[in-house]
Amino acid sequence: MIKHLNDAQKKEYAYYLTLVSSVLNGTEPQLPYENCNLDHIRQISNDTRMDAIFDEAVLMLSKKYSVSDKLLSYVKNNLNHWIYIDTMMKYEIESLLKSFDEGKIYNLPMKGYFLKEDYPNSFERSISDYDILFDINDIDSIKNIFKQNGYKFKKNDDQQYHFVKAPFMYIEMHRSLLKKDNINYSLLENQLEKAKVRDGYSYSKEMTLEDYYIYMLLHSAKHFSEGGIGIRMIADEYVFYKKYSDQLNQKYLSEQFEKLGITLFEKKLREISLKWFSKGSEVKDFDDVEEYILLSMTLGRLDVAVMSEMERQRVNTKTGRKKSRFANFISSLFPNKTYMANKYPFVEKMPILLPYSWACMWCRRIFIDRNINIKKGFNNRTSYTDDDVSYFNYIQTEVGFDVK
Repeated sequence: MIKHLNDAQKKEYAYYLTLVSSVLNGTEPQLPYENCNLDHIRQISNDTRMDAIFDEAVLMLSKKYSVSDKLLSYVKNNLNHWIYIDTMMKYEIESLLKSFDEGKIYNLPMKGYFLKEDYPNSFERSISDYDILFDINDIDSIKNIFKQNGYKFKKNDDQQYHFVKAPFMYIEMHRSLLKKDNINYSLLENQLEKAKVRDGYSYSKEMTLEDYYIYMLLHSAKHFSEGGIGIRMIADEYVFYKKYSDQLNQKYLSEQFEKLGITLFEKKLREISLKWFSKGSEVKDFDDVEEYILLSMTLGRLDVAVMSEMERQRVNTKTGRKKSRFANFISSLFPNKTYMANKYPFVEKMPILLPYSWACMWCRRIFIDRNINIKKGFNNRTSYTDDDVSYFNYIQTEVGFDVK
């Protein structure tokens, strides 16, 4: 597990953050430092899925700095690509929400749908899918509406229904904001009923700013504790808090943060966002939590996510005892009934079919999803050390998370 950046990487990330800050604040970007390789900076933007922001920054930079013709051509074409995708996705989602209005289907768009509009330009915040909360009683009508709008039903589980439309629309319809086994489920229950209908719509709703912020933080906390969060989520924190901080009920938020156990986490993310992106900010160094974030790409690292999940699975929640590494490795290949029942509900009713569910899972991954890398999967499950686990746990405690 890579834990720290080297000095050259720190300089590259520090400069990249100044470019992001300049776009978020509408200021001129700083000139590159001596011997700065802008192609390396571009790769960081790709890894963090903030390409459009880098493209804009380079275009502004090119007015006073000699940018190579190759890079300049790339960022112009790439920026047009993101603007096109953003325009088409916006058209598609609004067409769908209009159909929900016509069908009298209450719905609550979440996360990226609103976050995009908090950025100076919506195309600066890329998303891979839209998340929408709905009432399960409307699922048959919803399936018909998706079909009428050219979508295909992909799959569903006990919480989500997935719909796709080529070339880039992917929509997850959520029965609830959190899974029922989440300890915070009750605090965000019935949001569809609580939310108010948005201006310009008849059945599409939105949460209060406070509840939206809480949900955004819980989503970030989930990723942070499983595999990490990247620069983009810190940028989300910055643009949201910059735009709405004076409208938030801080007393209510403090009470909810305390109940949810995210008081320190919220404070740390907010402080990092201000350090990195405040107008005129110039980052000189990073602490351990910041490096963990910078190394986490967009939504965390696979090796860290596998390690954290493997370690969670090692612990018997009833006795507190840990399995051996080998026994845990076998369990990761053939998960228990509870895990498999989430993917294949028939296991809950007929536990004898657990081996059959394993066959279904592996056949799907090998022949349909084709997302298996045997060598990497084996290494991620077996190569991490006790020192890696201790460091990961240390990072979690730095933001106030209880590691058992």
